[in-house]
Amino acid sequence: MYCTGLQQSLRSSCKPLFKCWASGGLSVVRSMSTKTRNHRLEEIFENKKPPQAADKADITRKLKPVTPNDLFVSCTKFDSKGNIVEVSKNYPKMQFLKENDLFPRDLRNIETTSLDIIPSFIIRSPASIIVNLLHIKALIKKDQVMIFDTSTPEIAKKLGLFMYDLEMVLRLPSGNTPFEFRVLEGILISTTTYLETEMKSHASICNRILAELEEDVDRTKLQELLIRSKRLSSFHQRTLLIRDVLDDLLDNDEDLAAMYMTHPKRYDPTVDNPTDYSDLEMLLEAYYNHCDELVQQAGSLLNDIKVTEEIVNIILDSNRNSLMVFELKVAIYTLGFTVATLLPAFYGMNLKNYIEDSNLGFAAVVVFSIIQGVIITAINFRKLRGVQKLPMMGKKDNRRQGGRRYNWHHWWRAKRRTKYDRPTSSEKDVLWRMINDDKPLK
Repeated sequence: MYCTGLQQSLRSSCKPLFKCWASGGLSVVRSMSTKTRNHRLEEIFENKKPPQAADKADITRKLKPVTPNDLFVSCTKFDSKGNIVEVSKNYPKMQFLKENDLFPRDLRNIETTSLDIIPSFIIRSPASIIVNLLHIKALIKKDQVMIFDTSTPEIAKKLGLFMYDLEMVLRLPSGNTPFEFRVLEGILISTTTYLETEMKSHASICNRILAELEEDVDRTKLQELLIRSKRLSSFHQRTLLIRDVLDDLLDNDEDLAAMYMTHPKRYDPTVDNPTDYSDLEMLLEAYYNHCDELVQQAGSLLNDIKVTEEIVNIILDSNRNSLMVFELKVAIYTLGFTVATLLPAFYGMNLKNYIEDSNLGFAAVVVFSIIQGVIITAINFRKLRGVQKLPMMGKKDNRRQGGRRYNWHHWWRAKRRTKYDRPTSSEKDVLWRMINDDKPLK
């Protein structure tokens, strides 16, 4: 469970994210360098040791995941001024649903679980908005927000960073921006920041592996590339789902109208001039474009990995073919030596062949055996070269033999061609009438 000293423990582990809200739109201002925050996020993704080990130990001790319970829902509540009202408080599920006008099916999107659920925005007009993006599960109301706890230790750290940022955002002057939109943008900022940081981590590692594979194809590098490719595919899928959720939300004017809880707006499709949702649409489109950019980057990197894998497969196939050709050459030489020693083996039998008395018998047998072995070896190598030449589209470059086969085939067909009598003029007339159906056939 999170302790009440959440603010003090998190201030030493991350840099706050401030926002200023202007009347004409929304703008984000960071008080500290973005590189510092991204560096800390990369340390979480890669499980590296942060620069401040004492601070991390303090956070790990205080930010502990909750134990899943089938009877209760655990969440941390913020009021409209950014104050933490309740920390990891357990609510009976049925009482929680009744107090917040939710349905039992909504528990799947907010309950404490380690399973990945498809990102979603569930509008329960006019009471609340249920947001489920990555590690953030929140229930937004017009004057308060509930952040639901997690049972995964790694996600608990990310959730703690998000809570600190959300606290700082809600404490800033709001201007004319409704409370629900400030919370929604804080969630989208945290989500896109984690996605961007994870994308940079994947890109740096995958690009390094691809550069190393260009110099040397190693089994360890291929195995590491396969693992990273699976993780990148999972990241690409998650980012694509978030982008699709934002796209669906932008296309649904009824949901956009229901998201206005501080200043309610009514959706009426029969009116010629529809209600203006420009402020909310600008907010969602900005993060939709950001997610779409991350999807394109991940897709491009996956395409580079796929092309590299195809090239590596071609290289491996070429090496495998070279080994097979080498084995065939060794087999051909072995066959040549075997044939060359066949005749001397016959003469080595204890039978009379009257060649022992000849002065040239030994030389004749040796020369004939060598010539026989060389001829067999040359014939096999010639056939091997013919097999190695594989023309494209099955076309053979043997025009002389192909033409000769065609000529013989043409001559044979000419010999066997059946002679037919040409029809007479009367027969032609009858056939013409049958075709045109002028007169019936007599």
